Amino acid sequence: MHRRRAFVLLVLGIGLIVAGGCTWLTRTEAVIDVSAVAGVVPLTVTFSSGRSTCPGEISTVRWTFGTGEEWYEENGTYTYEHAGRYELTLMVRSDGGQTDTETIEIVVEPAVWVCDEGLDRAYKLDMNGAVLTTIDLPVAEPKGVALGHVGGKTWLFVACYGGGRQRLLKVDPISGDVDAQYVAPAQDPLYMTYGMAEPQRLWHVDGLSRKIYELSPPSGQILDSFGTNYFRASQQIGNETFLQSPQGLCWDTGDGGAGRLWYLEGETKLLYAIEIHPPIDIFQGTQLEIDIDPIAVDATVLPTCGMDMLDGVLWVVDRDDHEIVALDPATGQRTGERITGFPGASTSGLAIQR
Repeated sequence: MHRRRAFVLLVLGIGLIVAGGCTWLTRTEAVIDVSAVAGVVPLTVTFSSGRSTCPGEISTVRWTFGTGEEWYEENGTYTYEHAGRYELTLMVRSDGGQTDTETIEIVVEPAVWVCDEGLDRAYKLDMNGAVLTTIDLPVAEPKGVALGHVGGKTWLFVACYGGGRQRLLKVDPISGDVDAQYVAPAQDPLYMTYGMAEPQRLWHVDGLSRKIYELSPPSGQILDSFGTNYFRASQQIGNETFLQSPQGLCWDTGDGGAGRLWYLEGETKLLYAIEIHPPIDIFQGTQLEIDIDPIAVDATVLPTCGMDMLDGVLWVVDRDDHEIVALDPATGQRTGERITGFPGASTSGLAIQR
């Protein structure tokens, strides 16, 4: 009789535990559900903590994204605006004070933007050359492209020859809508790049005036220009050919300050590193300084039609072989990496979205 009563009590107890869900036996466990763990910048993920469990009720949910930002709701979406590896972490706390944490890695890969002069298009590619986005441009013969930030948003800037109607376009890279058109500084607009360090600037090289232009990103206004005479007057170059046949212009962080420009001269096949010195007061303008001896570039990649820097590697557009080739900027030699398989035949301009 006693054994039968004990068995009945045990069955009733188990039934109560099952009926009560996590009330007695369930431990606190954080469980992440996420829509994607890898993708190309900008990467938007949807996340949920709905399958997390605990004894009683979950009193606190805390998400961190590896970017310094936090979220305290069960579900949500988050956009990773920059390439890199991030830890998505979920912490849950029960009303009894027990906590658990789960972390997963989110990998955000860079994207590559190029133009095609013959098709009047801009393409967004992944690092394997697959097309992610195609934008039909309203002005013909796009030759240069850059990604810059204005008003807290990323914009695609495109330099177009336009059959003599030279324009700089400011384009929404998501929708493809043109937000603004600026008159280009001169008659043969070529490559563009964006300096992310303060003061943030668009830098642009023109093939006919043979000058590097400093532009305001919000307005396209010319702030200054730098031609061969500027560099010769400051004794940075001698009689060598310079700004005669531009084949690439890009920006990187350099050693601090306002960063550094890289310029490739096609006539001499030399790569120049040019430090940017921002104004120190309202009476002075930006100064450019060639800070190292130029580097001879592997002639097999020439002619190039645009370049950009990513993690210390210089990527250049090899138009003849229709590929984007990685170079070591310290030696000018190939690293062995390349991007192929993208459409078009007259590729020009290069911007890597980090």
